[in-house]
Amino acid sequence: MSRARRGCESYVSLPALSRRQFLRAGVLGGLGLSLADVLRSEALAAPTNPLPTAKSVILLWLQGGVSHHETFDPKPDAPADIRGEMKAIATRLPGVHVNEYLPKLAGIMDKLAVIRSVTHVEAAHERGSMYMVEGRRPPLATATMNSGHPELGSIVAQQLGMRDGVPPFVSVPGNDFTSRFIGPGFLPRATGSFGGHRAKSLQPNEEISSDRFADRLALRNAFERGEAGQLLAQGETGSWDRFNERALDVLASGKAAAAFDLDKESAETKKRYGLASGKRDDMASFTLTARRLVEAGVRFVTVGRDSWDHHDNIFPQLKGRLPGFDTAFSALVEDLQTRGMLDETLVVYMTEYGRTPRVNAKAGRDHWPSAFSIAFAGAGIKPGQVIGASDATGAAVKERPVSPEEIAATILHLVGVHPQQEFVRPDGRPVTFVDEARPLAPLLK
Repeated sequence: MSRARRGCESYVSLPALSRRQFLRAGVLGGLGLSLADVLRSEALAAPTNPLPTAKSVILLWLQGGVSHHETFDPKPDAPADIRGEMKAIATRLPGVHVNEYLPKLAGIMDKLAVIRSVTHVEAAHERGSMYMVEGRRPPLATATMNSGHPELGSIVAQQLGMRDGVPPFVSVPGNDFTSRFIGPGFLPRATGSFGGHRAKSLQPNEEISSDRFADRLALRNAFERGEAGQLLAQGETGSWDRFNERALDVLASGKAAAAFDLDKESAETKKRYGLASGKRDDMASFTLTARRLVEAGVRFVTVGRDSWDHHDNIFPQLKGRLPGFDTAFSALVEDLQTRGMLDETLVVYMTEYGRTPRVNAKAGRDHWPSAFSIAFAGAGIKPGQVIGASDATGAAVKERPVSPEEIAATILHLVGVHPQQEFVRPDGRPVTFVDEARPLAPLLK
C-alpha cells in the first residue's frame, strides 16, 4: 500500500469496515474469525497517515466575512461601485496586487500563497464559520449554534495529543468569536480548545500566593468533576479529566502561562507586531501570543478577531482595521522565519466568506460566499503564488474553485492526519473527518 507523503497524488480510496460489518462479528466467529481478526483487518484497511510537515498550526481567524476586494483580490479596473474607494498596490510578485492598506504583506508576498477562488454556498455567519473551520458543510437541519462536527483544532488535538506537557489546542483570546458555533463536535470534550482567557485568569502573579493559587485550582477542579459526572454516560470523563488536570498542572508550574507573558519579549519584537508602548492592539498581542504558544509546544492555535462584518461604511472601518492585520500577519511570518520556525509552522488566514462585489446604498458590502480569498504561509506550502481567480467583478470563481473540504484536507495532511481517517462516534456510527476531498496539490511543495 502506498504511503501518502508530502504530495497528495498517492491518496487512494481505501476500504473500511462499516458498523454493520462489526455487528456481524459474531457470524464471522462461526467461520473461525475472531473479533481481533476483524479489528486487525480494519486497522490494515485504515488510511495511512501522511508524514507530517507542520509541527504546529496558527489559524488567523477574522470573524465576520472579510472583503476580498479590499484585501487580496482588488479590482482596480472595475467600475467605481465595484472597485470601491481604496487603491491597489503592487507586491513582490509581478502582476499581483493587494489593497493599499496591506503594504507589509505586499512586501512579503513571495512568502505567501494566496487562494482567490474559495467558494461555498453558506451566507450566514454561523454556517459559513462552521463550514470553513470544520471542513464539512453543516447539515441543512442543523440549528445555527452547532453542527455536531469537530473543528480542525479539535481533530488535531484528538489525533496527535499533547506535546511537551502543554494543551494541544489553544484559542486566543478564548475563541469567543467562533465558540458559539464551533467546538469539538462528536469528538470528546477534551479535544476542545483551551481558551487563552482561562490561562490568563489562572496565571500566578505577585499578588496571589501559592496557597491561594492552589485553592483556585482546587475549586476549578471541583467544577470540572461536577461536569465530568454528567459526561460519564457519554464515556468522555476520563479524557476530559486528564486533559484539564494536565493543563492546569502546566499552568500551575508556569510553563504554558509564560507564553501569555508578553513582557518577556523585547521592545523591538513587540514593536514589529504593532504593540506600541501604552497602546492596546488586540491583533498584535494575540498574534505574538500565538507564536509564543507554538514555541511552548502547542499544536494548534486559533487567533480570533471579530467585527469584520461591514454592511455599511466599510471603507473608514477598514482603514482603521487593515493596518493592524497587515502588521501582525506580516510580523508573524517574518518572526517565525527569523527564529527558524516557519518551515515547521503552518500559518493560515481565513474568514467565513467575502463581501458583495457591488457597494450597497449604505456604503458597505454584504455577505458573499461565491468567491473570496484566504492565504497560507509556512510548513509545506509552496510560497510566492496565487491559486485560482475570481471574475472581473469578484462575483464568481473564474479559475480553479477551492472548497472548504479541500482546505481542511490540506491542513490535516500537513500535520500528518489523513483527511479520510475514520472515527467512530459515541452513537457507534463511523465518520471520516473530511469527505472525499484531497489536499490542494498546487499549494503543496
